[in-house]
Amino acid sequence: MAEKKSFNWISLLVGIVLIVGSIFAFMNPVATFLTLAIMLGIVAVVRGLMLIIAFFRVNDRTTVKVWFFLIVGILLTILGVIFLFRPAFAAVVFAIMVAVWFIVDAINNLINIDRIKPAGKGIYFLSIVLNLLLLVGGIIIALHPWIVGISIPIIIGMALMASGIQHLVMAFFGPRDLV
Repeated sequence: MAEKKSFNWISLLVGIVLIVGSIFAFMNPVATFLTLAIMLGIVAVVRGLMLIIAFFRVNDRTTVKVWFFLIVGILLTILGVIFLFRPAFAAVVFAIMVAVWFIVDAINNLINIDRIKPAGKGIYFLSIVLNLLLLVGGIIIALHPWIVGISIPIIIGMALMASGIQHLVMAFFGPRDLV
C-alpha cells in the first residue's frame, strides 16, 4: 500500500530555519564560534552546579569520589563563567585542546606504527603518511588557533544546509507524519 503524501508545513518551517542558520554560520563564522563558546560556558556552569549540588546531597562525605564531585564542580563552574564572559578565551582553549589531541594522537600512532606492519606495506606507509599529516595539522592549529574557529562554523553551516535541504524536500515529497 502506498504512503499518503501531502504537504508538511513543519518540515518546510524547520528546513527554512536550518538554511537560514547555515547562511548565518557561513556569513559570520566568528560569531558562530563565539556562540558555541558561550553555549559551552553555559553547559559547564550547569554541570558544575549539578556536581556541587550532588556533593551537598550526599550524607557520607568521607570518600574521595564525593570530594572529587565538589572539586570538579567548582572548577567547571569557574571555567564556565570564564567562557561566558570571555568566549574568545574559550575558543582559544578549544583550539589548543584540538591541537594537543592531534599531536598526541599522531605521536602515539607513530610510536606504535609497527603494529600496522602485518596489514601490508601499503597500509603501513599510508598510516605513516596520515599520521604525519595529523601531526603537521596539530602543529599548524597550535600555531594558528583561528583555523579551528573558522573551520567549525563552516562544518556547522554545511550540516545545517544539508539538513535544511532534506527537510524542504520532505515538506514537498515526504510522508506527512515525518519531521
